[in-house]
Amino acid sequence: MTPDYQLPPLNDPKLFESLICDLFNENTDIPSYKLFGKNGHQQKGIDIFSNHMRSVIQCKLKDLTRNRAILKRELFADIEDTINKLMGHQPTLSYDTLYIVTTLSEDPDFDEYCEAIRLEKGFQPTVIFWGWESIQKKLANTKTTIKIYYPNYAHYAAPREDLIKYRVEMKQKIERDFGLWLNFDTGKRTRNSKMIIHSIDDQYYPAHVYNTYEEPQWFGGEISRLSHNGLGFVTGIVNIYLFEDGQWTSEKPLEEAMTIKAARIEVVAFEDILQYDLNGDEHYSSPHFYCKFNHSGRPFVETYYQNLDPQTKNRHMFFDNTTQKPY
Repeated sequence: MTPDYQLPPLNDPKLFESLICDLFNENTDIPSYKLFGKNGHQQKGIDIFSNHMRSVIQCKLKDLTRNRAILKRELFADIEDTINKLMGHQPTLSYDTLYIVTTLSEDPDFDEYCEAIRLEKGFQPTVIFWGWESIQKKLANTKTTIKIYYPNYAHYAAPREDLIKYRVEMKQKIERDFGLWLNFDTGKRTRNSKMIIHSIDDQYYPAHVYNTYEEPQWFGGEISRLSHNGLGFVTGIVNIYLFEDGQWTSEKPLEEAMTIKAARIEVVAFEDILQYDLNGDEHYSSPHFYCKFNHSGRPFVETYYQNLDPQTKNRHMFFDNTTQKPY
C-alpha cells in the first residue's frame, strides 16, 4: 500500500524509538524487537535490536525546521559514527542487518552513502536506510501502532455509515455557519472571503514551517463554494487555455488556444475538516479551519477551475482538472 497522505514526524527522540520498535514488531510474524538499554547506558550505536531477526536499528530524529542541507550533512556523519561505534564496541548480539531510520525525507544519496561507507569500513552486515516515506508506508499496514501514535489518522476510519454521518453533519454545519459567504457571489459578499487553513499537526503557528512534502502547515485561501466532495477554496488566479475540441490545459500551449482567466479552486473533503473557529485569533481575525493534511502533505482532494472571463462564462463555467473538459 502506497499512501498519499502525510503524517507529521514525532518530535520526541524516545517516543520516535518506541514508534519504530512497535512498527517493526507489528510488521513481523514474531514480535521480537526490543529497545536496547536505557537513558545513561552506552548504546554502542544501537537503539533497537532483535536477536530472532538478527537485526539492529539506529534511530535518528531530526528537527525539520532546520536547514535541509545541514541536516543532510549531519545524517551522513551520524551514519558513519554508528558504523564506527558498532565496529569499535562490538555488542554481544548476533546481527547481519543494520537499519538506519530517520524523520528526514528519502534521498538516494543516503542509500548510496550507506553502501559506500559500509564497503569503505569493511562493515560486513547489510545497511538499510529508511526515510520518513518508508516509515509511513509501513505504518499504513499497521492497525495498532498507527492508533497509538497517530490517533487522528484516518487509515483505521470508522465504519462507512459513521463516515457518511460525519460528512453530512459537517456539510450542514458549514451551510449554517458560512451562509453569509456561500450564499453570495464573491463580489457581493459583505465579509472578507479569506480563511486560514491549518494542519491539525502544526505546532509552530504563526511561524511558517514546512512538512516532509515541503508543503506549508498553514496558509490562506478564499472560501468559494460547496461541492459533493467538500468545501472549495480559491488558492490562485491563473490562465487556462481552451482548444476548439473542448479540451483545455493550464500550461501555455504552442498551438492556438483561447486564453481564459480562471480561479483555481481546491476542495477539502468534509471528513478532513476536524473543526473550525469562526472568530479567528490575534493574528488573523477571519475564520480558521483545522484540517487533516493527508494528501501528499496538503488538505485537498480535488482541484477544478472556475471561469472568471465575462465573455465566455455563458459557454463554460467550470473546468474539470481530471477529465480536462469544461462543464
